[in-house]
Amino acid sequence: MFRLSARMFSSGRIVASSINSSSGAASAPAKAHPTLAAKQFISPDASKSKAKILRRKEKRLKKQIIRDVNNYKKQQAKNVQFQVDPVLGEVDNGFMNRIKKEVENHTNHLAYGFDRVEFEKLLYGAEKAALDKSKGTEVLNESIRLAEERKKRALLTILNLRNTNKMDKKILAIKLAREEFQRQEGDTASPEVQAAILTVKIHFGMDHVKESPKDHTHTEHVRQMVQHRQRILKYLKRDNPEKYYYTIAKLGLTDDVITREFNMGRQYFQDFKVWGDKQLVKLSDKQQSKVNKIHDLQKRVSEYNDLARKNYDILQKEQSE
Repeated sequence: MFRLSARMFSSGRIVASSINSSSGAASAPAKAHPTLAAKQFISPDASKSKAKILRRKEKRLKKQIIRDVNNYKKQQAKNVQFQVDPVLGEVDNGFMNRIKKEVENHTNHLAYGFDRVEFEKLLYGAEKAALDKSKGTEVLNESIRLAEERKKRALLTILNLRNTNKMDKKILAIKLAREEFQRQEGDTASPEVQAAILTVKIHFGMDHVKESPKDHTHTEHVRQMVQHRQRILKYLKRDNPEKYYYTIAKLGLTDDVITREFNMGRQYFQDFKVWGDKQLVKLSDKQQSKVNKIHDLQKRVSEYNDLARKNYDILQKEQSE
């Protein structure tokens, strides 16, 4: 009954987030019970008046324990923290890690949307055409091959991903995400493909938000993409639940970040330390008072658990004697 959760308070709720960041939840014994926590041990030689006082105290304490625990449970139910980052998802998400690693692979991919295989075919065709046109000696053919090789190296340098901008890398990442989720060749409209593309855009957008905190227009754009992804995944959940759970698991998301209301505001940026430990939300006196009350409630429930554990040990010892 007194079991306290390790995840207590939700991002987006100012008071709850403050509680979550400033104190951890206490751990309660599995056998904790109001009767056990309120137990008053009456010695056999105690007077009737003393025994009566202790029984009244036990009754009052039991009611108070039940009331406090129920209030604490209500606070927990109201303020449940997201299981993962509602914008970026899991920190070590395999899908995004794989996409980012592939984007940085300079040997398999070229900049500006060029395909490596098609590029090699084009250069091979140009070299073959030059050799057929020359019809010269072996020395002349060798010089043509060397010239074509120099051209190839120069073009590869120009088209190397190291020499491109973030937009080209983002386009490549979107292409890889679409190919990984598509139901058939050329699929761009299925919900899981759209959600995967939006996830890639959100990750690239958040990289810019972290670098440019004052770019409010870009932050708003990322916020809109997060809401759009929520709507798409909610539709997928209604249409195909099996595909929905497969998709969110692969994207590093959880059901609560899709179905619960979420506002990517200052509280989110503070809770998930997007810009470090900077304080973005200051509590009013009323909010601070509410935080203190919940802290006191949490402390009392923790003390009830300790008292229940202590009384349980005493009862066990008495029974063994």
